[in-house]
Amino acid sequence: MSEQYRLLFADLDKDQSLEQATAALQQRLKLAEQQVEAFFAGEAIFPASEKTKALKQAKVLAGLGVRARLKRIAAPAQTPRAATGQADEQVLAALDYITSSLIRLEERLDDMDQRFSEHLLNQQQSNHTDDLALDLSLDEKLDLSSSSASRQPLLIVIPLLIVLLLALLGVSYFYPDLFNF
Repeated sequence: MSEQYRLLFADLDKDQSLEQATAALQQRLKLAEQQVEAFFAGEAIFPASEKTKALKQAKVLAGLGVRARLKRIAAPAQTPRAATGQADEQVLAALDYITSSLIRLEERLDDMDQRFSEHLLNQQQSNHTDDLALDLSLDEKLDLSSSSASRQPLLIVIPLLIVLLLALLGVSYFYPDLFNF
């Protein structure tokens, strides 16, 4: 497990007063006044995180006129329950990533469909006499009469074969000595 860090209050910038810093933290980070006061008293306002994330959080605080210091915390030995929780978090993170990827793909497909429809519309408007223009609308009913005539023998033969195979299976079940494979 990687090392974990917490941000603790160090001091304020020269031109920053405690009231200004409190107001900035409450407004920007949406913190309650008690949380801000606890931060100035030495408690952490962010949960423990990896060093890169903690540095980004320190940069945000520096932008608000508050200097913070990183404090490395010892990672507790993982219990089986914590390991299970971490595995669950990884699974949820993976599912979240997959879901967001699917949403992005769906948006791209919608965009491509819209552009393709616009392109077809423009092509049809510019070439009214063009016989090669594609019409992808499915508003017309399909005529399946010619294909259903060729399927009719199959629709009769397939059930007959199924009944014949079931009869053979029943005979072989009730009279196992009759068929020796």
